[in-house]
Amino acid sequence: MNRTFPAEFSDLMQQYKDTAAGLGDDHPITRRLWLLVEATAPEWFRQEMLDMAQQMNLIPAPSLCDENGDAVFTLAQLAEQLGVTVEEAEASFNLMVTERRALGLPIPKPVGGPIHRLH
Repeated sequence: MNRTFPAEFSDLMQQYKDTAAGLGDDHPITRRLWLLVEATAPEWFRQEMLDMAQQMNLIPAPSLCDENGDAVFTLAQLAEQLGVTVEEAEASFNLMVTERRALGLPIPKPVGGPIHRLH
């Protein structure tokens, strides 16, 4: 597996780090840079980020799946895992959607079909 980073990703990651150091992680510019970093990340890196988030207990353990067998979780499960209210999680999600839309990035779509419990 080729585990290199595209130049665009590396440049955006450096901009993100510099901006986060100066403005903080929650600044709107920093958040938007992170979305661009994420959008340009190679697939293997995205998978590593997902694995790390699971190890750090930042996302719920898979207990549901969609009709394709892909693990999914609800916003309520995510809120509980992060120790925030569903309303706070929903507000954060809506902010992310707004920022992704402003940047011309794809918007995550909710699961359209049935959801099943994993056995």
